[in-house]
Amino acid sequence: MRFSIMVGLVLASSMARADDNLPYSPSADVPDYVATMTIQPLVGPTAAHTRIVTHHGGWVRVEEMQATTYGNPAKQISVTLRGDSQTGYSPVSISRETSTSYERIRGVIETGQTQTHGSERCAVREIQRRDPDRSEPGLKWLSCVTADGIEIATEVFVNGSPFRQSTLVKLERRPVSAEEVALPAKLLDVAQWLHFDDQPAATGVKRQPDFAMRMHWKGAVRVMRRHDPWIYDEAAYPDGRRYLSIRNARTGQELSFRAAKGGAFEDLFLCQKCRPGDMLSILLGRDVIPESIGRTDSVLGEACEWFDMAPRTVDVDHSQCLTPDKIPLEIGIGGAWAPREEFVADEIQRRDLNPEEILPPADVLTRSNWDIPG
Repeated sequence: MRFSIMVGLVLASSMARADDNLPYSPSADVPDYVATMTIQPLVGPTAAHTRIVTHHGGWVRVEEMQATTYGNPAKQISVTLRGDSQTGYSPVSISRETSTSYERIRGVIETGQTQTHGSERCAVREIQRRDPDRSEPGLKWLSCVTADGIEIATEVFVNGSPFRQSTLVKLERRPVSAEEVALPAKLLDVAQWLHFDDQPAATGVKRQPDFAMRMHWKGAVRVMRRHDPWIYDEAAYPDGRRYLSIRNARTGQELSFRAAKGGAFEDLFLCQKCRPGDMLSILLGRDVIPESIGRTDSVLGEACEWFDMAPRTVDVDHSQCLTPDKIPLEIGIGGAWAPREEFVADEIQRRDLNPEEILPPADVLTRSNWDIPG
C-alpha cells in the first residue's frame, strides 16, 4: 500500500488545531475564573468528556482526559503534557504561533449572534485561522465569549459539517493563585529528557561509527552528528528558519525543534519514550527499510550509494547517498508540501563523539525564548 504523507501531515495538523483546548481570549485583561465544560465530539468514536479551565493573569491550565495544557491565549502559546498512568510516559509539546504559522489567528468576525449557557450570556465570534483569500475547504471556529472575556462555548466545523462543540457546565469567578497556572519548574531541564547512559546494542548488531559532518544547500547549513544510537540533525537557513532533531531510535528518546522565518521559535517536542503516532516523523517512514535506487555517486572522494528512504510513499521524495558505514554524504528531500532540498557534505570527521556534542543549543531550552515565565 502506498501511503500519502501529505494527507497524513494535513490531517495531523488540522486535527491538532481542531482538538486544541486552549480557549480563545480577546485580550489578556480577563478576570480569574474556573470553568467546567462538556466537550462533545460530533464525529468518530470519542465520547463526551469534561474539560476544566483555570485562568489567572493571562495564563490558563486546561485539564482534559489524559492531558494538561498550560498556555497564554492572548500570546497564542501552549504547552501540553500528556501522561499515561500505566507507563509513566509523558511527552511535552510547546507551540508558539508566529506571523508565519499556517493556522494562526488572522482575524475575528463579530457575527452579531448571542447565546445563553446557564445564566451566562455570550457573543458569538468567528475566529479566522486560514487565509481568507485562498479558496480551500477547511476548519471553521466559532467562540462564544462573555462580556468580561471568558469563552464559555465553542463550535468547530470541518468542510461545513459539525465536528465538535463545547458547552458550559459551571463557571466560578474566584481568585486563582499564580501557582495554579504555573508550569513545572524543570519543564525544560534537558536532563529530564535526554539520558546518555550507554545501552548495549542487541546481540549481533554492530555499533555504527561516530561521525560529525557539515552540509550545505543554497546558503543553508546542515550539521549532523552520530553517537550511536543517537543522531543529531540541525539545519539553519538564510531566512532565519531552523530545524533540529535529536533522537535515539533504540530507546525512543527524542527532541525536535522548529523556528520560523525571522528566527521566531515555533515548536518544541520532548519525548522520553516515543511511541508510534507521537511524531510526524513516524509518518515519514522512520522505521521503514530504505531501498537501493541502483545508482552510485562520489562526494569528498568517498563513494556512496543512493537509497530511497521512504519507499512506496505517494508525495514525499526522500533519498540519501550512503557510504558503506551509513553516513549520508548527500540528502535530498521534498515532495507535495515543499520544493526539494539537496544537501551535500562539505566536511566530515570520523571520530569518537562525547555525549555533550549531542545536546541541543542552549537557546532552544531557554524559557524566555518561548515567552514562558520563570
